[in-house]
Amino acid sequence: MNTRSSCPRCRRPEPVCFCGHIRALPTRTRVLLLQHPKERRVGVGTARMAHLALPNSELRVGLDFSADPVVRAAVEAPGPVCVLFPRPGALDVSELPRDQPLTLVVLDGTWALARKLLRLNPMLAALPAVAFTPQRPSEYRIRRQPAAACVSTIEALSEVLTALEPEGGPFDELLSPFRAMVARQRRFVTEVGAHRHHRPLRPPRPPRGAALSARLAELWPRLVCVEGEANAWPRRDDVRPPPELVHWIAHRPATGETFEQIVAPRQPLSPAVAEQIGIPEARLRGGADLEAWRQAWRGFRRDDDVVMTWGTFARDLAVADGLQMGGARVDLRGDVVGLLRVPRRRGEAVRTPRARVGAVDTAATVLGVARPELGLAGRGGRRLAALVGIATAFARGEIPPGVRSPP
Repeated sequence: MNTRSSCPRCRRPEPVCFCGHIRALPTRTRVLLLQHPKERRVGVGTARMAHLALPNSELRVGLDFSADPVVRAAVEAPGPVCVLFPRPGALDVSELPRDQPLTLVVLDGTWALARKLLRLNPMLAALPAVAFTPQRPSEYRIRRQPAAACVSTIEALSEVLTALEPEGGPFDELLSPFRAMVARQRRFVTEVGAHRHHRPLRPPRPPRGAALSARLAELWPRLVCVEGEANAWPRRDDVRPPPELVHWIAHRPATGETFEQIVAPRQPLSPAVAEQIGIPEARLRGGADLEAWRQAWRGFRRDDDVVMTWGTFARDLAVADGLQMGGARVDLRGDVVGLLRVPRRRGEAVRTPRARVGAVDTAATVLGVARPELGLAGRGGRRLAALVGIATAFARGEIPPGVRSPP
């Protein structure tokens, strides 16, 4: 039985009450905080803290808000209404108009819980989404964050309101009770040493992706990134020829050398393939024959090359056509997807949630890596640039922000 008395305002135990640090911050932006019920039970959550400091805010707890009159009134009120959620196509808050106030819906909970709230409430999912890029690392050191770019709900509001409010008000002061709470909780852990706060010391773990970085750094002088496009007919066609390689490109990042060869189709050309891969049909039909392609590749490759691909489809087609690959081969897709698909931990909403990353261009976007300009044609050229960007980031030890620290 819990006999500790709690503050009726912040609902925290009196020894850790943060009300003395709260200062009311008026805003023209109306903030609607929608909290998942599970998040309400988290003692160090920040949604209620933000609500107490923002007079023009509402805090509602629940799963389905379709019958909540406060939520419906806010969503259906005149003027712009948007939801703070970094889904694909979300508009950056810096691009929002400043000529009129808006209503900002903020989902409070872990990424999984926030996504669930959006899924359960079609009226929220239909709202325009906005996102932002945190300007500094999170100070939420008492709660594990899912990624380096993640911040707490109150930190997100501090940055977003600074961007939205006409005068860019003193919204750093919104963090005063948050910082006091974090400092007090850390003092309990480090100084008070109560048994319920005690954690055995353990050596720091290397960041996720460190082993892959070391391996790619060692292979770097011999690494060749390759990509290919095929003349492939739709699977719905009952009678279709097998896929065949028609565009083969490569880049040696250590030296900057590139290779590109259009290979003329040996079978009927799929009607949609030219548009899909971004190579004009006339150029495809005028490509080299197999022997000329093999000979050109022999002039580019080296015996000690390590061929890196994203998946094995194009590589297998090339080998089937008699192309010599050389020695070692690396399929980077398995390594990177394995790093990104880690079981989620509790942490408040922030920035880019993980997406399906089977495609190399999607993985490069989730990781936030730069893509070099290789000057190679079509969709294959874009995919190869994404592959080179990912390999370069890891080989240089610049663990991309999309790769989280180990649990």
